[in-house]
Amino acid sequence: MRIYLGRGVPRYDQGDPKQPGDQPKQPQGKGLPLEQPKPKPKEHQISPEDFGFQYKCPVTQPLPPKPKPGELGQKIRLISNCFPLTIPSGNVYHYDIEIISKGRSMTTKPALKEQENIEKKKENDGKYRCMSTKRNREIINVMLEVNDNFRGRHAAYDGKKNLYTRTPLRIDGPLKCEVVMPDENSSDSNHKPDVFEVIIKPVQKKESNDCSVSLDPLHALFQGRVKSVPQEAVMALETVLRHGPCLRYFPVGRSFFYPPDPRDVHPLGGGKEIWFGYHQSLRLGQWKPLVNLDVTATTFYEKGPLMKYVKDIISVDINNCMPLPDSDIRRLSKELKNMRIETTHLKNYRRKYRILKFTRDAANKLHFELKEKGMTVTCTVADYFAKQYNKPLRYPHLPCVQANPEAKKVYLPIEVCEMVEGQHCKKKLEDKQNAEMIKFTARPPKTRFSEIQDILHKAKFNRDPYLQEFGMSVASRSLSLTGRVLEAPNVRYQNETSVKPNNGSWDMRDKQYFRGAEINSWVLFSFSNPRWCRMDCLERFAKLLVNIAHEQGIRINRPAVIDIVDMRRQAIQNILKDAQKRFQAELAVIVVPGNNKTIYGEVKQAAETMLGLVTQCIRDENVSNPKKCSPPLVSNLCQKINAKMGGVNNSLTPGETPPILRRPIIIIGADVTHPSPSQDIKPSIAAAVGSLDSHPSRYAVTIRAQTNMDEKKQAVEIIQDLTSMILDLLKAFYRNTKGKKPEKIIFFRDGVSEGQFDKVRDHEVKCIREACSTLEADYQPGITFIVVQKRHHTRFMPEDPRRGAGKMQNIPPGTTVDTEVVHPLNFDFYLCSHYGLQGTSRPCHYTVIEDDNDFTADDLQKLTYYLCHTYVRCTKSISCPAPVMYAHLAAFRSRQHLLTKMDESSSGSDTSSTFEFHPIPDSVMKAIKVVDGLKNTMYFV
Repeated sequence: MRIYLGRGVPRYDQGDPKQPGDQPKQPQGKGLPLEQPKPKPKEHQISPEDFGFQYKCPVTQPLPPKPKPGELGQKIRLISNCFPLTIPSGNVYHYDIEIISKGRSMTTKPALKEQENIEKKKENDGKYRCMSTKRNREIINVMLEVNDNFRGRHAAYDGKKNLYTRTPLRIDGPLKCEVVMPDENSSDSNHKPDVFEVIIKPVQKKESNDCSVSLDPLHALFQGRVKSVPQEAVMALETVLRHGPCLRYFPVGRSFFYPPDPRDVHPLGGGKEIWFGYHQSLRLGQWKPLVNLDVTATTFYEKGPLMKYVKDIISVDINNCMPLPDSDIRRLSKELKNMRIETTHLKNYRRKYRILKFTRDAANKLHFELKEKGMTVTCTVADYFAKQYNKPLRYPHLPCVQANPEAKKVYLPIEVCEMVEGQHCKKKLEDKQNAEMIKFTARPPKTRFSEIQDILHKAKFNRDPYLQEFGMSVASRSLSLTGRVLEAPNVRYQNETSVKPNNGSWDMRDKQYFRGAEINSWVLFSFSNPRWCRMDCLERFAKLLVNIAHEQGIRINRPAVIDIVDMRRQAIQNILKDAQKRFQAELAVIVVPGNNKTIYGEVKQAAETMLGLVTQCIRDENVSNPKKCSPPLVSNLCQKINAKMGGVNNSLTPGETPPILRRPIIIIGADVTHPSPSQDIKPSIAAAVGSLDSHPSRYAVTIRAQTNMDEKKQAVEIIQDLTSMILDLLKAFYRNTKGKKPEKIIFFRDGVSEGQFDKVRDHEVKCIREACSTLEADYQPGITFIVVQKRHHTRFMPEDPRRGAGKMQNIPPGTTVDTEVVHPLNFDFYLCSHYGLQGTSRPCHYTVIEDDNDFTADDLQKLTYYLCHTYVRCTKSISCPAPVMYAHLAAFRSRQHLLTKMDESSSGSDTSSTFEFHPIPDSVMKAIKVVDGLKNTMYFV
């Protein structure tokens, strides 16, 4: 369908991967006939063609337009970490880059066509396409310095395929340049340098018939004259902004990091250390482009001897002359695979390699063949190094590193290897390392914004020759704006009592849950060592739990049994099954060892996927220590128990809520969690929760496992089986509301990046509509689909510190921003709904990508903020709507079920790599399937 704005101007989708100017394309398959273009009126009009755009057909439905800004709440002046960016008019010029190596550089991979036929590649003088962006930048930088075509120019390169210039190159066709790369680590005159061929081709644009990219549509966008985002122009400007920092620092995503000062190193243990840096991205503000700057930190591997890593990882005395056991060798291979190392045994040259694995044989037992005086002889690695380099090994009993590629059989003793500097650690940190990371990186707003200003000076944007070449400049002061602080809702408890939150929290003393649960029979088991958690501690804990539960409105008696269980004698599943059978237990409270996470996983997996028993775990130290086993801790435990057992902790006050909540509606939260690079079990887990009442407090849950790579090896971000998941939730709502169907669907979706908006909307909104029509052909409830983004770098600070909340002086809970730093076209806003105890508060960013219900900004912001007060685990307003957090918890619990059920040996063949497509095996589906009786309970909280 062709969409027109005003007088015959077609509206283009903001995120369409094809650029305006693509030739009209006839739709394939069945569908509605295309509307014929309307004739243009004779009077003058602004058309996208004026800016290099061309009519294109068909047009994807745009995102919902920005409504009038909200007005609710008290106004507050804020400082943002966004800096206005001045951009030029006219054109920039776009060129395609291909880098080919004729040598054998270790930073290159075979070109795609050659990968299809490995044997042919071996026979011929194979070409290699360089795949390392760091190496690419080094090559292009040398080319820009020495090639006459770039003399006097500063071209911007993105590290992959795209190069931009401010003025066109004087070339008619492809330009080939030979680049000789000197080796900084070699002083050997006989060492052969790497030679690369760079092929530069103009990227032909259909709208201009040359390689120019017009920046004028971007100016027209901010002047309100066009209704689409010129993505090519944005990409070009982003590349210019990033080019200089990418050469000076270590880029990771959209952030840049620098090595720590030797006097200010923050080690995390395990060979990892903290590197500080800054995030930089180009954002489209409401009226102008902005540069978003933020301080950031991440973990890098320490530079230094590989031997130090080996000691840290396996914690053994390497001076002991015994060979390492296979388990230690496997662990080393897993931890250090693909790490870049350099050798130290050559006098004039430090050659670089990537670790493939560690060998099972020690250096003095590992044999290989080599040519010697025309004969093939067998030699051990230890003997070879002693003879060839006059370097007897100190640790010949240790394994060797086998370097990539495997076919070349390159073996290196650990003691001659060092880790290369600047390697980012993508693996999940341990709890202790995470705590250290937070301690070093948490900054109150005043300190953080001061550091951001320092970053601006350090980046020297306005002295950057690349920005000067393209006529760009960054303002020296960040953008100030006016936000609003929404009023918190009254939280309702039993007997119409209510409490008004103060700074995002409230006290429920002398109040009872809105509806207390009834627990007829429950058991208390300890799986901890009797020495750490004695029977008298359990008795005291049980008494306190019953007393506080009574005070808060839960109907509960003493436990049917209190027991300390020796798990060595029987399996957890059998223990819980026996309690169900003997005592008709509806709830099992389990004391688990604090230092053993495996037991917790086994309890949840057995109870929720096999038995259908509600469990509540508590760490042994919280039971045995009288100071910790206190009324506040047990009160928090009771909140979880009440929610899990079907109670309603609190409710929103009906007269205060937005009008849409006064009719039957379902609020859905959805999330997809992907495995971390260090996890062996690779499926993604999709979870969705749907409200079952009008409070809203109770939620049903539905879970699916899905592959995170499709057959084309593209990352899968969408929820593939969403139609059946929505059906599950709609049926649960129907059963729990005595036959009512939701009139509206409010869908909060977590974990979607801006580049995925169109793809997610096109698939997932369609799935929701399909689920509705599956129930009844004419059932078409209005859908509002909101994406919730937490992983962004926009921050705010009160201009007047006295308006800040608490010791940190963060923005107060309820702070809402829907002007200045928001998108020029889309319906989006920032909302900080929580109280910032530590560091600088991060608001959530909400973008509406479908809205049949015609929400006003005020109504949607109010609804969103109110939902942050309905979380059952605490009496605080949380950072995102409760259903989003529940979906995240449900997905996390499902992954725990999977990790507990499936050991590495079974998962290895099923899902061996995050970067390969594997259909999800039945064993995975079975491992995450929750017993039907728990699907309408909140077992996951």
